[in-house]
Amino acid sequence: MTGNTLRGLDRGLQVLDALSFSSGMTLRELHRSTNLPKPTLLRILATLEAHGYARRRIADGVWRRSVRSSDTGSLQGLLLDASSEVLDDLCQRLRWPSDLAIYEERSMMIIETTRKKTPYIINWTGVGYRLPMLQTGLGRAWLAYCSQEERDTILADLRTSNSPFDRAANSALLVEQLLAETRELGYGTRVPGFTLRKIGEEKTDGFAVPVIAGDRVVGCINMTWLVSAFDLQTAVSRYLPDIQAAAQAIGERVDARLSLAGAPLQ
Repeated sequence: MTGNTLRGLDRGLQVLDALSFSSGMTLRELHRSTNLPKPTLLRILATLEAHGYARRRIADGVWRRSVRSSDTGSLQGLLLDASSEVLDDLCQRLRWPSDLAIYEERSMMIIETTRKKTPYIINWTGVGYRLPMLQTGLGRAWLAYCSQEERDTILADLRTSNSPFDRAANSALLVEQLLAETRELGYGTRVPGFTLRKIGEEKTDGFAVPVIAGDRVVGCINMTWLVSAFDLQTAVSRYLPDIQAAAQAIGERVDARLSLAGAPLQ
């Protein structure tokens, strides 16, 4: 019995070590790294997930080591840990997909999405995809609710960009009006006609809200739908409270983790 227990612990630690030196691994990659049978790996991963040591990303099934309460880790890691169950539940209830994104290098970068969980065929945007700040609901929500100092820094950076998507940053009045409207509505919207769809795909629309931990924006989540199903106002009236509640739940989880660790948000 003792030998079996130690062997199981050894294997679990072996898997944790593999995940610690990676930003994420598929089951196949873990199998190659550890030489453990896939059925054994699945049992270990299920145990680690149940105890909060590992998480499986919704978007692609990649496994990653969780950020424990004693270690704040990266903001992205905290957000992924805090959002997994919330976004999964949200998609199951609403059936339309959501993306979780953070600001990085003049754009909003998607770090999680439930697009593969929805019964609808929604475009191919996935983890790692970058979206322009002033053209999308995610970007507008971030800019509208981040601190003035951060907003000024981002807009100054956008004004040096060569991307046509960032040209609006050169009009201070336009940006001010846009962000004031976003704050008044409580959500960010896309530029009419902005799309990420491929040829042959149905048109989509979306709106986004900020995820706030403490007094800081740490991410944004959206909801995307097919425009053939309903218009923006219908989507907002039906689903905005659910999206806002999900964003609040994620923010509270991030804040609680930071409080347990006694660490400020970096």
